[in-house]
Amino acid sequence: MAQTTSFALVAGCSSGIGKALAVAFAAQGVTVLATARRVEYLKELTSEHENIEAFELELSSPESIAKLKDAVSERTDGRLDFLVNNAGTHYASTAMDLEIEEVEKVFQVNLFAVMRLCQIFIPLLRNSPRGRIVQLGSVTRNVPMVWQAPYNASKAALSQYSKTLRLEVKPFGIEVIELVTGFVQSNILHHGMHAPETSLYLPLKKTIEEIKYEGNANGMPADAYARSVVAKLVKPQVSAEIWEGVHARTLRLLVTILPLRLFLVVSSPNIRHIQSSQLADRLKKNFV
Repeated sequence: MAQTTSFALVAGCSSGIGKALAVAFAAQGVTVLATARRVEYLKELTSEHENIEAFELELSSPESIAKLKDAVSERTDGRLDFLVNNAGTHYASTAMDLEIEEVEKVFQVNLFAVMRLCQIFIPLLRNSPRGRIVQLGSVTRNVPMVWQAPYNASKAALSQYSKTLRLEVKPFGIEVIELVTGFVQSNILHHGMHAPETSLYLPLKKTIEEIKYEGNANGMPADAYARSVVAKLVKPQVSAEIWEGVHARTLRLLVTILPLRLFLVVSSPNIRHIQSSQLADRLKKNFV
């Protein structure tokens, strides 16, 4: 008998984009296996949606990931249709002022945990008639947004990993889709911006903060973003990349048609603002 239930494992559903993705998949009739560090964070989701179930996941723990795999396999009889690697973290620092220990944490969540989840759940995805790995990427893989070099680097690495993974799992009938995300309203900036008292960039900190927080506030609502991308993800045919969020499609066009030299001039609002500001002169003086 034909299988009628699709299962989507969505990482990081306690708030923001992950929570919205869980709701959007559930609205499409998909059974959502939602994860968070503590299942009580998912109580609202599970109480309001019959087809959303809560699972505990600590991304920094290989043991937690292995335990999740066993629980999911038992729940779905060894099959998974969507693996949605949404969970991520942010570290707003310049390249000169970053702390390597903090960068390692970013890569642990944004890249290494994703690699482990893909590796461990591919056997379940192979048992689906249409297994799909969904990676939450960012336009910063192409656009050098200043004061977040570690985050940009993690998303660029994720993108290249996803491109390679796509080729390797294609023979098994598994697709890899990257969500190249522009500005979406979220709490990703809640850690603030890092700058030690000795930083040469301190004269720019307030200006960059205003630009970033304004961009986040004016971003696409998370629920609208989730509905848009999930509507595409559940279709029989889906693109390898889905660009969504404020400025995402414009940036895609710029990335495609402009030489790098011109792209760097016109693509990034925060870079353009700095170049046209008197603060740039102050920054130059600090470097002299």
